[in-house]
Amino acid sequence: MAEVEVVSNQAGAGCANCGSDVGLEGETRTVRNQLAQTGLLEDKVQRGSALAKMRGFGADGFRDQSRPLVLAPSWLLAHINDEMVLLADHEVVVTNGRIEAVRPRTGSTDERVDMPGQLLLPGLISMHSHVAGGAATRGYVEGNLTPMSKGAPLRQGRQFLKAMVLLEDLPDEDLDTMTALNLAEILRGGCTTQVEMSKGLRSMQSYVRVAREFGIRGYPSGAVPGMKRILPIWKRGTDDQALFDSVPETLAEIQENLDYARSINGVDDGRILPMMAPATNAVHTPETFAAMKSAAQELHGLHIHLQAGYGRAPQPDKVAMNRLWGQDEIPWLHSMGIFDGSVRVFGAHLLGIDFERDLPLLANSSFTFANCPSGTGAGVTPAQWPWPEVLGAGVNSGIGLDTHSNDYIENLKMAVIYGRIRADFLGDSTPVPMVRPSIWTAVEAATLGGARGLGREDLGRIAVGAKADLTSIDVSGLFVGVGTVPREPLNHLMYANGLSVRNVMTDGQWQVRDGALTIVDEAALVHKAGKVVQRIWDQMAADGVFVDEPRSDLIPAASLR
Repeated sequence: MAEVEVVSNQAGAGCANCGSDVGLEGETRTVRNQLAQTGLLEDKVQRGSALAKMRGFGADGFRDQSRPLVLAPSWLLAHINDEMVLLADHEVVVTNGRIEAVRPRTGSTDERVDMPGQLLLPGLISMHSHVAGGAATRGYVEGNLTPMSKGAPLRQGRQFLKAMVLLEDLPDEDLDTMTALNLAEILRGGCTTQVEMSKGLRSMQSYVRVAREFGIRGYPSGAVPGMKRILPIWKRGTDDQALFDSVPETLAEIQENLDYARSINGVDDGRILPMMAPATNAVHTPETFAAMKSAAQELHGLHIHLQAGYGRAPQPDKVAMNRLWGQDEIPWLHSMGIFDGSVRVFGAHLLGIDFERDLPLLANSSFTFANCPSGTGAGVTPAQWPWPEVLGAGVNSGIGLDTHSNDYIENLKMAVIYGRIRADFLGDSTPVPMVRPSIWTAVEAATLGGARGLGREDLGRIAVGAKADLTSIDVSGLFVGVGTVPREPLNHLMYANGLSVRNVMTDGQWQVRDGALTIVDEAALVHKAGKVVQRIWDQMAADGVFVDEPRSDLIPAASLR
């Protein structure tokens, strides 16, 4: 959520989001008649569960899941003795949504899917996302001035938060269309689980509706305060009374989010497990944070931004927190017991922290850092994410998609490249140890790191008993491979992207087969979403968001400043 600084369907399933025909029209009508909406949240949840079970997911949504399904890639990344191990010429047996066996290739006559030239990975886990906003913000934030480049003159940026406000005003159908487009992209890129911080309760509800329809595993939350309330509080300047006046409404919003979270907690065989999320720490007080933490303890975690040091000094959030509480962001949260181990905490960004002081406070089993290399737009803040320092301090970490890029494979690559740039250029002057990451580091963060943070020994690994959340990637074809089975397949991920993903399943149900989405009519969804985005962009143009940007910024030599 870090903001750039400014001058003061498959056959027989159908999809409600793309307008395609519903093949189970009769059955759907029966369920709707049986569960006629009464306005009660419990009835809506019950209806959603019934429809999700009825639809099934993927091309084999109605196959007998108790029958073994054998997946036979050229390589697979197994989990053996708590380590990632590459195995060639092995196969994975899936039964009832779980991995039944990991074994050398056999002559089994069971139903099988051969994946020649492909690498089979655990389903990838995004530790930080704002799903609905991706498509509406992509393509105009990438030129924003990098705020940390202090030698360049500060100029107006293109504010993507305006799109977030407009998204919250959309009718449910249009909001679901935007959510569906972004979740379809996320699945197409191999990501089966998201720790989702929606920008408000309505966006969270949209995420849950679509995630359940697609069969995604999600840990959703609605940011508090949501986009309809946050900006006057966040951009208050020195008028701190605006913060204190907001407390009653913020407490009411926390309760509203908790009530909804309770109603969907654990639905669809436990695929939806909600969290709580402070929108950003500068808009909260000890009272509201205590309420947020209490609610999070009842659920599955606390999902926060750690970004008070973002941008050029003096950073408004950092100044405000020291003015009010006499402490920087992480010490303030620590003083309130946020990192005391009583609740799982997922923190994105860590921009501008004091490494020597703050990293030891985060190096505990209850905290996970979400490294979001494209978080402010692709290329906007390269190498500013302190992942090498986090790794050096032994803090658990995962990879996050954040907002603009839904291509998990591209984010894997950026995590490695940006991390190596940071380690190489700062390694001789670092006050704390740094780890120079490799693709192995990134894949571990994308799988085991996320699973550790979520406390899930059944996710992020290909091992007997684990959930059958799996992703296969072509590492032998054009641009990525060399036309033969590679010797070291993980290295080929550095040349891949989301379109290299060939197959994706969650709980043993296909969502992508042979490079095509099975849970939605992609063309119809893109067409429908494009109309919604155009309306949003038209309004943003009328509001002056698309300011002109130079093609480059001159940063003068230090001696000339």
